[in-house]
Amino acid sequence: MKEKDLLKLLDEIGMGVENAIFDPYDETSTYVRITEDNSQAWLYLTRKEDGSPYTKQEIYELLKKNEVRAGYHSSNIAAMAKKKVYEREIKVAEAVLPVAGKNGFYEYAIDLENTVKMPEVREDGTVDYQSMSVISNIRKGEVIARYHRAKPGIPGVNVKGNELPVEPVRELPPLMGRGIAVSSKDPDVYEASVEGKIEYKDGKINIINVHQVNGDVDLITGKIEFYGDVVISGNVEAGVTIRAGKSLTIEGTVEAANLFAGEDIVLKRGIQGNQKGKVVARGDIYADFIEHTEVQAGGCVRANSILNSTVRAGEKVILTGRKGCIIGGYVHGDIGIECEELGNISEAKTVVHAGCEMEIMDKYREISRKKKEIKEAAEKIAPKLHQLAAILAKGGMLPKNKEVVYENLKKQKEELIQKIEDIKEAEARYIAQIEKTHAATIRIDGNLHKGSVICIGGCQLVVQNTTCYMEYRNISGMIAGSVIVKH
Repeated sequence: MKEKDLLKLLDEIGMGVENAIFDPYDETSTYVRITEDNSQAWLYLTRKEDGSPYTKQEIYELLKKNEVRAGYHSSNIAAMAKKKVYEREIKVAEAVLPVAGKNGFYEYAIDLENTVKMPEVREDGTVDYQSMSVISNIRKGEVIARYHRAKPGIPGVNVKGNELPVEPVRELPPLMGRGIAVSSKDPDVYEASVEGKIEYKDGKINIINVHQVNGDVDLITGKIEFYGDVVISGNVEAGVTIRAGKSLTIEGTVEAANLFAGEDIVLKRGIQGNQKGKVVARGDIYADFIEHTEVQAGGCVRANSILNSTVRAGEKVILTGRKGCIIGGYVHGDIGIECEELGNISEAKTVVHAGCEMEIMDKYREISRKKKEIKEAAEKIAPKLHQLAAILAKGGMLPKNKEVVYENLKKQKEELIQKIEDIKEAEARYIAQIEKTHAATIRIDGNLHKGSVICIGGCQLVVQNTTCYMEYRNISGMIAGSVIVKH
């Protein structure tokens, strides 16, 4: 392979050499070589017959004559003229590449990914729920975001002087959402126009009003109902009912109250329900302690301790901290339960259940019975309905009594169709529930006391002897336990 061919190959893979590193080529005349993509130009000079040197001007004229009109390597050209560089290829021009522009973008002054503050773990291992909040507040006039406008790129040029286009830049649409406005001082700055809670959803930032109660809530205060977030700085006394459309946060202790929220509930100092309190949330429930209370969460329930309560979670029940205990009552988590201690030395009856509850299984089995009833009803009316419909289809007339029968049959048919749709929806819901809970586990990272009852799905295991560090799961209809290895 000739050296010239090798240089061509190096050019093609972007590794062209600045100066000759090979022996002179077997060439007898001056030439200009432009790479196929017009990104580089190389000059090969032979000596003049009269022995006179090339001037820079002569070299430039030679390049222009050979269509090299831009991207000159001035230093290489000057060196060739001054040092009389002959019989070797030197790069004399290179394309000026386009400089990419910048699309418009928003620089946020708030953390959109972490608007919920998680609790801190104390030195003794307990979790400080007083340090957390599900509400990220902002004051009126505070900066939410600054928009940086798009900056166009700079086109390039190849060695022949042809423009190399640059990608067009894109501007973003104005920031959308409730409670935000463009600053009067800077059109690229967005501020909060109201005070409230920051909510980021579906690409929009909304500032939602928060109902704040400074102090305690008692029967004199009355029932609290608010479509947004509710924050109570004091205690909540027995008999009070609070309903929040979004989140509910209570800074103080809660007695036998009824609490409901469309999202999360945070009880920073816990609840003593006296067997009358009820806490229901579609999202997660956080509490320092839960005692003698009925609790139901669509998501997880997280606490430092649960005592003699009925707790149900659509996902997990997680007991954290140094104690992290469940003592007495019934605790259920669809996906599982994690705690540090289960039961106590006095063998208080403590039942924990993970997986699909029997109530769901019973409802799922009931669907089979309903399907059979619908089938029998359909088989009973179908022939008559078909017969009368066929008469009408042929242009026949029905006697008055048959018209009444036909209308009744059509009505029954519509009712059966609606029942079928309802059953399909319920069946899909129960199947999803059963599949979600298939791999449920119960994990105890500390003491598991005698007398505690472990239930997973439809299986039950009574703990006969106090043990520790165990994890349980349902395998082929039997509860299997395995020792947790501590590292």
